[in-house]
Amino acid sequence: IGQFDIVFCRNVAIYFSIDDRKKLFDKIAGVLAPDGYLIIGSTESLTGICPQFEPQRHLRSVFYTLKK
Repeated sequence: IGQFDIVFCRNVAIYFSIDDRKKLFDKIAGVLAPDGYLIIGSTESLTGICPQFEPQRHLRSVFYTLKK
């Protein structure tokens, strides 16, 4: 698999255990381009789950990028 510029994973992880969420977002971090974007659902958060990502804000939206 190559690298992706954007990954949409909206309203999926809420159904997984914390351990499975960590695995999911670790895998996404491995395929996301260094300047790519991760979009998750408005009720979801990566805080305390995946330290590779940092939240970014645009207007009322939150998206995630890989930490540099």
